[in-house]
Amino acid sequence: MIPAGATRQGGVVYLGDTLKVCFLEAVLRDRRDGLVGDLPIDEKEIYARRYAEIETIADLRLVDLREDHAIRMGVPTDVAKSSPQSLGRAWPLAFHEHRSVPDGIIYPSRLNGHTNLVIFDRAISKLSAVRIVPLIGAPGLAIIINDLHVSLVDII
Repeated sequence: MIPAGATRQGGVVYLGDTLKVCFLEAVLRDRRDGLVGDLPIDEKEIYARRYAEIETIADLRLVDLREDHAIRMGVPTDVAKSSPQSLGRAWPLAFHEHRSVPDGIIYPSRLNGHTNLVIFDRAISKLSAVRIVPLIGAPGLAIIINDLHVSLVDII
């Protein structure tokens, strides 16, 4: 089972293996860059989001960019580790179009190293949502918000 902050963009679903990486990838991103102290986030943003636990119902064939796999394949480090995402969008398209027809990509988050997945449109049917809850009710969210020095505020 994969806890996931599923985001669907351009025919893919993005998943993370922990609630923390989902929060970082979907909500925080680069908002903390250069900021010391608490980061205020409008609580409405958190209340508007959902969190899902996803399971696979069929095996996934993934391009593995973890550890030294990307280096052996000649994948530039900016594909998974750069904030500007031009290469991070071009390479997945190349993987999608590859003759081996992978279902997606597994890679480390540039934000905290936890595992992320990109599942291509052709393989979304291999996933099933086990549980979907409001993000504000996700187990462990308060600890993550505290760890990352985020303060929820009511912005009018």
